[in-house]
Amino acid sequence: MNRGFLSNTELRTPAGRLIYLVVVGVLLVIAVVALFPFFFAFTSGLKGSTEIFSAGLQLLPETPLWNNYSDAWTRFTMARLLTNSFVIVGGGVLLQLVISSLAAYSLSQLKPVGARIIMIGFLITLMIPAIAYIVPLYLTIRDLPIVHVNLLDSYWALWLPYSVSAFSIFILKTFFDRIPVDILDSARVDGASSFEIFRFIILPLARSILIVVCVVAFVNLWKDFLLPYLVLKDPLSQPITVRLIYLANDYGVNLQMAASFIGLLPPLLLAVVLQRYMNVGISIGGVKG
Repeated sequence: MNRGFLSNTELRTPAGRLIYLVVVGVLLVIAVVALFPFFFAFTSGLKGSTEIFSAGLQLLPETPLWNNYSDAWTRFTMARLLTNSFVIVGGGVLLQLVISSLAAYSLSQLKPVGARIIMIGFLITLMIPAIAYIVPLYLTIRDLPIVHVNLLDSYWALWLPYSVSAFSIFILKTFFDRIPVDILDSARVDGASSFEIFRFIILPLARSILIVVCVVAFVNLWKDFLLPYLVLKDPLSQPITVRLIYLANDYGVNLQMAASFIGLLPPLLLAVVLQRYMNVGISIGGVKG
């Protein structure tokens, strides 16, 4: 059986088996460390408020209180909060995929004037912490240049900033650069326009890498707190990451943990369901074709 980083011959040697066991042990430790917060949040939601603060590390509750999750769902109005989050994140991911794929295709295949300088400009923005431009971003949202429209308390105040991602453009451009030129030239000879090449050739070939970008964008936008906190003041439109801050003080810690665990389920389930496609996309994006 092929173990990936060791050949079958190497695995039969004592040194190979030792390396294999060490690597597996390290990966198990990393997995436990990564999964511990999720498990702790889940089991804490099954405890009573006083039991959470009991001495020592007690991961499992003495008596699981499964009704905590139903109470948290009702009292925190989780259905509305999750709906708000899905609307915000879904719109942001959709716009980001459309704009990033079009920008990456233009920079990679259409070769506009100054494409190299534009790409360098995108990469420079990756070096700037998001908190550094939160004030000018807020002022821009409050008074949109040229049209002078106030987008505060509107989902467009989040969708527009979310729609542009230098990271997504860079990843997609890197993939588009590796698509064989012969395929595109054949389509041009057959009379296909640039948009038709993008729609019927580029996008189907990039399906796996687009799924990777989609999952990364979904997770990043779902966990965003500061920008929604600043631009959305209406409680009925706030996402779960913001609204839980206001509601948590009115309930016990156990219900807070239960609500928090429910809130982290969507990106976790999305990553698990699309893991197979993500692995394929990462492999394709890392191999020069």
